[in-house]
Parts: sequence; C-alpha cells; structure tokens
Amino acid sequence: MKKLFSFLLVGLLLSGCAFSRKNPANQVTTSTAQPVATATQPAPTNTPIPTITATVSPTPDFTAIGLPAESSANKVFDFVDQMCNAQWFTKTGDLLCPGDQSQADAGYVMKLNGEIQNLSSNIDLLLTFPPQTGVETISSKYPTFTVKSGDRFRAVLACRAHSFCDVEFVLDYFDSRGQNGITHWRYLFANSPIVVDYPLDGIAGKTVQFDLAVQTKGNRIDGSAVWIAPHIYRPTP
Repeated sequence: MKKLFSFLLVGLLLSGCAFSRKNPANQVTTSTAQPVATATQPAPTNTPIPTITATVSPTPDFTAIGLPAESSANKVFDFVDQMCNAQWFTKTGDLLCPGDQSQADAGYVMKLNGEIQNLSSNIDLLLTFPPQTGVETISSKYPTFTVKSGDRFRAVLACRAHSFCDVEFVLDYFDSRGQNGITHWRYLFANSPIVVDYPLDGIAGKTVQFDLAVQTKGNRIDGSAVWIAPHIYRPTP
C-alpha cells in the first residue's frame, strides 16, 4: 500500500513539472525590434525677395552740345526713339531699319551712342548714310504728329566723328497734299557743328509726317551725316 501511494505521489509531481514547463507563470515577452526613428523636417526659412529698383537714366544736358536747356517733359517727339517707326527710302526703294553698314552702296540708317561723337552716352545720334553711287538722298516718313504753336525742332548737325562728309540736311514734311519743304542746312566736315533751334509755327495746327533727309554733295565718298539729339521741343504754356 505504501508502495502504491509513493508511486502515485511521484506521478503527480512529474505531471506538475511538465505543465509548468509548457505554461510558465508570469512569462514576459521581450521584443528585439529597434524603435523606428521619426525624421524631423527642418523648419522653413524665409528667403528675402530682392527689391527691384528702377534705373532712371539722367536727363541729357543739351546745353553741352549748344542747345538751350530744357526739361525732358517738354520733349514731345524724339526722332531717334521713333527711328524704326519711320519709313526710310531712297529713289531705288525702301530701306531696312536699323540698316546694315556693310551695304553702304544702298544707304542705311542707324542709331549711335553719343560716346562715338565724344559726347555723353545718354545723348543719342541718328546716323543717315545716303547711297554712295552718286548724288543721292536718303529720306524718311515719320509717324503722324500734330504741331502746336510754339513747337521747335532742335538738333545739332555734323559729320560722324573722323569722317569727311559733304552733305545737305533737310527738314520737310508730308501731309494730304504730299511732300512740303521747310528748311535745309549745307554741311562740310571742316565746319563747326550746326546748332538748330527752328520754330515750327508755320505749320502749327497741322498733322504731318516729318521727313529728315540727307543728300550727298561734293564729296560722295563719305556721307556719314549725324543728327545729334533730334527732337521737337514744346514750351510749357
């Protein structure tokens, strides 16, 4: 009987140990996974917006070329600015604008910087070069303009620096009746530049298309004629 009891007790102990191995009490599960790092986004930076500053060209000092002092507000028509809005032509046909200096035989027109004429860089020049095939004329027909009483045509006339022109500068206009003359100036390279401050009262009230023309004269080899700062000045009422 003791042997049977002992045998049963040992069996119960062995069963308990087996159960304990299969279901350990207070079992703790440890994770080996590493924590996921959260990327930190950099704080946005404010990039300064550059300030755009308008560059204002200084008003040309026309007294430096012999013309009367004036305000830029009184310059109501600029022949250099309007150069390629004009029609340019010779007796053989129309010319391109700006022209091509390599096509001297056909004549050409172009804008030049004042520095070429030893002047301030903000004084513009209109170069008119007639065809070099004989006594030729290069002419123009500018956009329409209504002349008012007191308006004056102002410019300085000369040869291009270091050239030997012999030319006649012509100021004319076109209206419904055709071409009409105003005045002209003969110029030879050895002369002093011609300062022009010409009243336009004779055509006040008319709507016209001005013609700045140049004709070659005795020396037909070089017709490099420049209109320095050609414009229409209107006095303040």
